[in-house]
Amino acid sequence: MEKMWYGRFDGNEKEDLRIWQVVKEIGKFEIERKGTCFIGYDTDDGVIRNKGREGAKDGANAIRKALQSIPSVDGVQLYDYKNLENKTLERAQDEYSEKLFDVINKNLFPIGLGGGHDIVFGSYKGIRKAYPNKKIGIINFDAHLDIRDYTEGGSSGTSFKQILDIDNNVKYAIVGFKKQGNTQRLIDRARKFNVLMLDEELEEDEIFEKVATYFQDVDIVYITFCMDVFDCCQAPGVSAPTVMGLDAKKGKRLLRKFLKNYRVVCTDFAEVNPKYDIDNRTAKLVAALVYEIIGKI
Repeated sequence: MEKMWYGRFDGNEKEDLRIWQVVKEIGKFEIERKGTCFIGYDTDDGVIRNKGREGAKDGANAIRKALQSIPSVDGVQLYDYKNLENKTLERAQDEYSEKLFDVINKNLFPIGLGGGHDIVFGSYKGIRKAYPNKKIGIINFDAHLDIRDYTEGGSSGTSFKQILDIDNNVKYAIVGFKKQGNTQRLIDRARKFNVLMLDEELEEDEIFEKVATYFQDVDIVYITFCMDVFDCCQAPGVSAPTVMGLDAKKGKRLLRKFLKNYRVVCTDFAEVNPKYDIDNRTAKLVAALVYEIIGKI
């Protein structure tokens, strides 16, 4: 843990504490109260299978580094489930799903740190195990539908089709959708699954209202961020950069609304690629969004 979490030191008084000083390794400490638990998904096997840029395997630790010197949130306990032992896609998803299920069972809020966007199928499996009969609404902040065929195996681009093929009790909404990033076949496939596709150009209120109508019958919500949803000037360190993507402040405001209005049970962040990041912008953007979540949860 010491190698993962360290940072600026201003003192040990409550008012001086930063995240690196308060985060604890899960399993080594008694859980005193509700809190948040980070789970590292440090593999980009799925990204490479999807012909993306290698490097997202280092995203989890880059996010931790961006978080470490941010001031702690009073009253919120933070835990870390560390990174994966298994890096091959299918085994990584299984391991991650078991960790996520364990976190939920401990009455903690899980935040996944990736890694490829194939983290989604791992998150889904953990959520479904924890909530076997609940209707799940998934909000995917993403430029791409990630609804590709997986007859030759899964990848970072197949998770949503894998979910929708096996579970009729799920609704999928994508925020930040870019038509130029998705073939007509993928769009047609999404329509067959009744996916709610919301272009990043839509106004915030319209996005929120459309999601609210679509999610009228859901019980719980899972929010996932593929960081390529954001404009490449704000998030250059991703597997597939997006020109004229979603504005980061708009994404943060939408996140706030979703956290306030839904029973959100899990969030994760994917495709952070430090190899191509500029001044750690992408990792810092994730850290800002994570801090928003910690404060609201």
